[in-house]
Amino acid sequence: MNDIFQDFKVLAVDDNPNNIQVIGSILMEANYEVGFAMDGKQALELLTESKDYDLVLLDVNMPVMNGFETCKAMRRNEFLREIPVIFLTALNEPDNILAGFDAGGQDYVSKPFNAKELLSRVKTHLELKRSKDQLKMVNQWLEIKVKERTKELQKAYSELEIANNELIFLEKAKAGFLERLSHEIRAPLAGIMGFITVLKDEMNPSELLELLKYLDVSAARLERFTTISLLITELRTKTNSIIREDVKVDEVIEFVKQRQSDQIQLRDMSVIVDEAIDTITIFGEKNLLETCFESLLDNALKYSPNGSKLIINIKMHDGQIICTFIDQGRKFTKETLSNIFELLSLNEKQIEENEALDIALVKLIMDAHLGKMEVSNNENGGATIRLIFPDYNSIIKN
Repeated sequence: MNDIFQDFKVLAVDDNPNNIQVIGSILMEANYEVGFAMDGKQALELLTESKDYDLVLLDVNMPVMNGFETCKAMRRNEFLREIPVIFLTALNEPDNILAGFDAGGQDYVSKPFNAKELLSRVKTHLELKRSKDQLKMVNQWLEIKVKERTKELQKAYSELEIANNELIFLEKAKAGFLERLSHEIRAPLAGIMGFITVLKDEMNPSELLELLKYLDVSAARLERFTTISLLITELRTKTNSIIREDVKVDEVIEFVKQRQSDQIQLRDMSVIVDEAIDTITIFGEKNLLETCFESLLDNALKYSPNGSKLIINIKMHDGQIICTFIDQGRKFTKETLSNIFELLSLNEKQIEENEALDIALVKLIMDAHLGKMEVSNNENGGATIRLIFPDYNSIIKN
């Protein structure tokens, strides 16, 4: 007998002790591990307790519970139904043989049995059981791998769907931004070209100065929009890396006030910084912070009445730096306020007036600095914009 069968365990069930002794001798000589039972009830108890038998040699005619009843009971049990059964019978009539197969048996050996025949039948059904068990293990392994692969594919599909949605969004963003860019460039250019055409004719000095004033306004508008557009593009495509340093807030505010001094004087606006801020520094990129603060000041100048105030409050709270800009200009519309950080949401009127474009830029700059931005309307008119810069230590850790 091949050693591959020496680990198999066979249960011999027969109410005749002589048959049990003969079967046991044949099987043990062939290196099988053997268990014994004298009737069907005892056999079921042994099979249920051990659950490690690989085959059952089952006599048909036994007291208490015969072989057919025992086999049927095995087939109803979840843990026993896969164990092959070979009937041991002296009943060779076709009806009895069919009854054994109907009960769930795999084969039969006639009494008195031949040792070689018995071992051949046992070997055959153990090989089949081993192959079936291996196939079951392979199927279970395949099911696990299929589930794992399915999860991987689902994850990959989700990531692909997200990437596709991002591509669609970027394509829309590109189209909308280019349309907006084209509009904003054409309008001041048309004004410049028109003024140049008029300048070609003879004009008196006062008329010339007036036209030059409008020409200067159009050129400044075009220059600022171009600068903002390029910076927005850099920030949105993440090509602009942040070079951080300690930036003094009072120097930034003084810088933007000087840059906008002509407009501040022209609009008779008061820019009030209501706390001492000479000791407060922001860990960020100086140029972006200057652009951020200047955009808020420029926005207040455009939409606030002459003689109004812009209050700038800077304070430290739990390691964070909170910069609050409170103006007395017009309130944001509900539509603008609900979509104020979405560049593509601006309607034609907002495009024409450049409304919220500065705010969208400020939001991108705050994102680049890992900060937050809050926008709200004041109860008595005007708007409040709050910039919250993260704690210095949290940035260093990241």
